[in-house]
Amino acid sequence: MSKIYFLNNSFHFSVDDVFESLIDITDNKIPIKKHYFFKVLYKLWKKYKIKTGLHVFYQAKIKGKLRTLKEIKVIKKEIKEGWIYFGAHGLDVQTPPYTQKTTTQKKIINNIYKEIYRFAGKRFLCKKIRLHHYSESYEISNFLRNKKINTLFSTDRKVGAHKIPKNLAIQLLKKGVLIYKKLKFIRTDYRIEFLAKKPVGEMINKFYKTLKNKGFIIIYSHEYEFKKKVILNTLNETMNIFTNKLKLKNIHP
Repeated sequence: MSKIYFLNNSFHFSVDDVFESLIDITDNKIPIKKHYFFKVLYKLWKKYKIKTGLHVFYQAKIKGKLRTLKEIKVIKKEIKEGWIYFGAHGLDVQTPPYTQKTTTQKKIINNIYKEIYRFAGKRFLCKKIRLHHYSESYEISNFLRNKKINTLFSTDRKVGAHKIPKNLAIQLLKKGVLIYKKLKFIRTDYRIEFLAKKPVGEMINKFYKTLKNKGFIIIYSHEYEFKKKVILNTLNETMNIFTNKLKLKNIHP
């Protein structure tokens, strides 16, 4: 069943809660490849050819002022190599999509993509996204598919899913994959933060078990974690394991 979703022996990497770094490169006129956050992702591209999906908020309050994606500078030329891709995450950190009416969800996602098209273009869009708080917005599946979004990532927690019927949530837990309401759901497997300081051997054993179960690995982190040295070390070690030791193929965000 997993072949419906990804090639076997592959992995997907993304970063959630992305916003402040976009404001930072805009306000301080920083070349994107020299910014502390984006620089890490560019190095992953140069070293391992890893394409990273970035799930962005529409707004956030920074230093007491509400900022939005409307302010982000155009970065089309700086990302033309195809190393980062953009997708919707939600309105802001306080407002996961599942708390909103479907009409509001659509409005916010439209607003996010309007700005992504402006500052990043239409070439580098995520086909698979993780909505804030793992929102399972299957009520707007047709709308999402029209945005070329074919997959939502579900929680890595033991609950499996929050809104999907229990019997199907169990299937998602066991198999890691599910089609519900004409929308693909794929279980998130790991977050870099939870792997930090674990022995390499233990990490490899975990990854082997996941590969045996569904053939591919979904792993992610958060923008705010990239200020921590331990996270950056774990991220680099993980990607080294994936590409050099397990010989996994990185798939399109």
